[in-house]
Amino acid sequence: MLRGEVKGIPTERRIDKRVMDQMYEEGFLYMKYGAYARRTHGCKIFKVPMNAGFTCPNWDGRLSSDGCIYCPDFARQFTYESFRRVITKDIREQVEDQIDYYKRKGAGEKALVYIAFGTNTYKPLNELKRIYDATLDHPDVIGLTIGTRPDCVPREVLDLLGSYVNEGYEIWLELGQQSVHYHTEERTNRQHGLAECIRTIKECHKRGILSLVFLILGLPYETPSEMIETARVISEIKADAVKIYPLLVMKGTRLAREYETGGYRPISMTEYASLVADFLEHLSPYVLIQRISKDCGLDGKVVPEWDTHRFIVGPRVEKILMIRGTKQGAKYKMGLDVEELKPISAGVTASDVL
Repeated sequence: MLRGEVKGIPTERRIDKRVMDQMYEEGFLYMKYGAYARRTHGCKIFKVPMNAGFTCPNWDGRLSSDGCIYCPDFARQFTYESFRRVITKDIREQVEDQIDYYKRKGAGEKALVYIAFGTNTYKPLNELKRIYDATLDHPDVIGLTIGTRPDCVPREVLDLLGSYVNEGYEIWLELGQQSVHYHTEERTNRQHGLAECIRTIKECHKRGILSLVFLILGLPYETPSEMIETARVISEIKADAVKIYPLLVMKGTRLAREYETGGYRPISMTEYASLVADFLEHLSPYVLIQRISKDCGLDGKVVPEWDTHRFIVGPRVEKILMIRGTKQGAKYKMGLDVEELKPISAGVTASDVL
């Protein structure tokens, strides 16, 4: 396992399964990122948002001019209220303001800066380096977590991020995949498939960059069994973490128009909580869970009408897991085990040979 000193804090560059096993032994039902990070860093870590004016190739015409059917203006409506007053200011000013804000609230001791608006690797390489360097220029920043698309991370960008890892920083790439199913990606106008995600995660592993995959449950055209298959695929491509969200219909989107004409039915809270529990059961126990719902800047939401805040949804999911007597990874299985490689003869049941 690689370790580096990040401004005085021992920081893992690989996920520590021993810590996870201990957390499950203590009764954790799924691998909560916050609790895991406190143990591996030795202090509370918090994320601060930062806007560097990135756009998206799915909006500016390089791939499409329409964007994804559910995306409102590069998702800028999803901004934390506390951040809106500084969102247009200089990078260093944004970071300093937000670190001060969160430390005063008791959020933690050290920060990961979350570059979150638009596709945050979609600029020339020299501009990326200038932005990332400026973002890291604060004594309490231990690294970056960068939201982007899996098709916008060429080798040169990965090498740049890998150089920060070599300096001891913790670097996360948060990849907006949303679904592993191509028919879903095509109909939601993602303009990429699964191959780009597989390739990017593989390249992250080579450089010690941690990978997170954004996923949406309740996407139109997708069945519950397909959503469970997404958990299995994400496990096998060895993503380090996931963020799971319900599909939100936001004002001004094509999905909103589809909903208004009866073409889309929003998922209920009961359905969503049950789906999340199913998803977690079929996910590898060694994938960190950074989010299981959406809880900020929802003033533009049309539906669902229920409260999607994680502090509302989380306890419901845990209750379902407790009632089932299960936890993350309980049903994670890829084919037959070696003990099951016993052909069943006519007239003999499976229980007779297992």
